[in-house]
Amino acid sequence: MHIHLAVSDMKTSIDFYTTVLGFFYDHGISEIAWLTRCNLMLTLGQGEPPKDPQHYFGWAVESMAELEELYEHFYRKRQRLSAPPSTEEARYYFFIYDPDGYPIVISFEQMEHPWGRGVCTCGAVEPEAGDDQNSSVSKP
Repeated sequence: MHIHLAVSDMKTSIDFYTTVLGFFYDHGISEIAWLTRCNLMLTLGQGEPPKDPQHYFGWAVESMAELEELYEHFYRKRQRLSAPPSTEEARYYFFIYDPDGYPIVISFEQMEHPWGRGVCTCGAVEPEAGDDQNSSVSKP
């Protein structure tokens, strides 16, 4: 899968996607950068992001417990988040927002397709033992 986002500040966006969400910075030229994670290629291009992004992407984790741990981890890191996941409200996901307001959904529900698995869970982001505000949370 390949997703392209227009971003207002390349350095800030690259830092967010690599240090917060565990993407790998593959390469960049001029005003575009290529990042990868699992089977996802994300390109970031210098430009004007939409004022109200209507689309999002994301990935699944293995359990509700892992989802709740991730939410708490990002909350402690002072990331911009949606409401927390809640089994009582059948909300098995949450959104984290990048510096330009693009939503990224993280859930634990996995969609199954007749032709195979539909959600990639490799390289899930995990809190690290004893992490602090400046450490990376990626698990490539």
